Amino acid sequence: MERTAVEGVRIAWARTAPHDRRETGRALIRALASELAPGANLRIQQRCPVCGGPHGRPLLPYAPLLASAAYAHPWVVVAVAREQEADAIGIDVELEGSAPDLALLFAPADPPDLRGWTAIEAALKADGRGLMVPPDQVRLSPAGHATVPDGGAFRILPVAAAPGTIVTLALRRPGPEPTPTRRP
Repeated sequence: MERTAVEGVRIAWARTAPHDRRETGRALIRALASELAPGANLRIQQRCPVCGGPHGRPLLPYAPLLASAAYAHPWVVVAVAREQEADAIGIDVELEGSAPDLALLFAPADPPDLRGWTAIEAALKADGRGLMVPPDQVRLSPAGHATVPDGGAFRILPVAAAPGTIVTLALRRPGPEPTPTRRP
């Protein structure tokens, strides 16, 4: 396991086999969560809101933590934050040079590049509805924000992680975003 932190959000990644990716992700989440909430019950629950299956957003219902996970074979990347420091987080990963077919999702507009796609997916994960929101409805700003319809705005932060990957974190802090001040 390798790790970093971005604005207080702990991020870890590891290689895994395809059949072990969820268990690897859960192990990474538990490792980071144990540092942020020592002694807490770190049982992870996952339930798909569409099919009810044991996948989807990882939840730590007995710990004051938020978590997100992403997979791009052979990598698993996770993010964990304290609830007092984040209202929502989402993480996404793609392999550099990969070419997901995004044309139909964004037609007639041009699809985003991989950095833009990871930003959109991270924002949709942070929003909690995932791809139930059409990805072409997410707006990215040059200032590093993503806006999800009926879901609010998220800061978009690149993450230096596993070699050959593009990793993006979406983050919303508690309370209103600070208003930028101008310097004289």
